[in-house]
Amino acid sequence: MNKDPASPTPSPQRPTPDRFWFWSFEKLRNADTDQFHHVNNAAIASFLEGGRMELFSDPSIAPLMSGLNVVVGRLNIEFHAELFYPGELKIGSMVTRIGRSSFDVLQGVFRDGTCVASAVASCVLLQSGKPYPIPDAIRAHLLGNVGDAPNLAGA
Repeated sequence: MNKDPASPTPSPQRPTPDRFWFWSFEKLRNADTDQFHHVNNAAIASFLEGGRMELFSDPSIAPLMSGLNVVVGRLNIEFHAELFYPGELKIGSMVTRIGRSSFDVLQGVFRDGTCVASAVASCVLLQSGKPYPIPDAIRAHLLGNVGDAPNLAGA
């Protein structure tokens, strides 16, 4: 374990599927593997990115996002188990904090119901490259208050 006080302490708990509102699905590809036949850490980061983008895939949110952009200022990934090709993954995402122009997204990468990786992404809403206050309608969407939208289905 790293004794550097600037290093974040790993979380002792893996997230469970029941924590998440938003879901995306990925099929593992041979190209996702490294020389040791593990799914590469960079591929897992890409799966997490796809999950974050799913937060904004609902057609009802698209008009509200016109002219706005979301950037990740910090991404902390924890790898809980080895992952091998082939297979399918479910990526769960939920917003855990919303500030004036930023929000945090907790994510879990699941294979057969087991969390193999988790992450917290700190995101910022931008307009013309500058932080932009999160409108109430986007805030409600990010918190999962959008009724029966398809992306709210569980794992």
